[in-house]
Amino acid sequence: MSEDSQDRLFCERSGPDRPGEQGFPPCRPAHHVNSWRISQVTIRPSPPRAAGQSYDDLQPGFVGFEGAAVFTEEAKDPRRTVAVSTYLSVGIIGVLYAVSAWVLTVAAGPDQIVGLSRAQGPETMFVLSGPHVGSLVNDIGHVLLLTSMIAAMISFHNTTARYAFALGRERVLPAVFGRTSRRTGAPKVGSIAQSVTALLVIVGYAVAGLNPLEQLFFWLGTGGAFGVLLLIAATAVSIVSFFLRNRTPDSMWHRLIAPGLAAVALLVIIAVAVANFGALLGTPDSPAAWLIPAVYPVAAVLGVAWAIVLRSSRPGVYQTIGLGANSATGRTTTSSPARPSATEVSV
Repeated sequence: MSEDSQDRLFCERSGPDRPGEQGFPPCRPAHHVNSWRISQVTIRPSPPRAAGQSYDDLQPGFVGFEGAAVFTEEAKDPRRTVAVSTYLSVGIIGVLYAVSAWVLTVAAGPDQIVGLSRAQGPETMFVLSGPHVGSLVNDIGHVLLLTSMIAAMISFHNTTARYAFALGRERVLPAVFGRTSRRTGAPKVGSIAQSVTALLVIVGYAVAGLNPLEQLFFWLGTGGAFGVLLLIAATAVSIVSFFLRNRTPDSMWHRLIAPGLAAVALLVIIAVAVANFGALLGTPDSPAAWLIPAVYPVAAVLGVAWAIVLRSSRPGVYQTIGLGANSATGRTTTSSPARPSATEVSV
């Protein structure tokens, strides 16, 4: 996009005769917005309530850091590799997002970035960078943004297929989900099921005439991020529970203190997110503000009910849940220590 086109786009969206949102000044060429003023305002700590809402908004950007544990069976040294890759991914993602967001506030000015972002949406970064890097680099940026979205979707798809495969292998789901491709070894049934489910959802939205960007991508994306937040909190609680019942040589920090602090922080964030879920969706009065969070307790109740059914009617299946590749034989010990370490459990 050329600089003139960016200027016109900015003017069309913000309006030439009225101030923009949040007190944004009247329309002017995009390259005049760049104040390049370094300020500490945007990196000061936020009030707890704002921080909780912001964390749920940011959660989708971190989804996938826990995926390293999914590939434990392929790692030569899973105890070390999974832990290191998880810590590195969280650290790199966090620093990258923080610096990128801060740079945008420097380019636009801390008093103007909110109005500019609301006016330009996803184009904010390109509007700010265009006058300095040129249209070619901006076009490359657009291509990289699209390819990264495709890569993220493929990653989500693969992880979901692997979860379905693991549950099928342990007979929690029908055994057919535990089948893999003879040629590639990929969990083909789980992958096909994921593809069909996604297609049905998209077709359903199209038939109902719903907004795919807002009510599909944004609403369900926010709901999915909330679900991951619940899972991470449940994991932290389960770590504490496990090590209270089992003795291991791990330090008190790994066994109780770190997961305990994480559990408390995550539960507080969940409470704030639930109280403000309508604001997160941008529709405080919509039934979706309570319907989407309500899906998870319902799913949890159904899961517990199914576990009770398995324990009473198929105790052999119930006893092998969580054994991974050993579920087929029912073995509870391998060449490695039977009880996972705190590092393994935490990821």
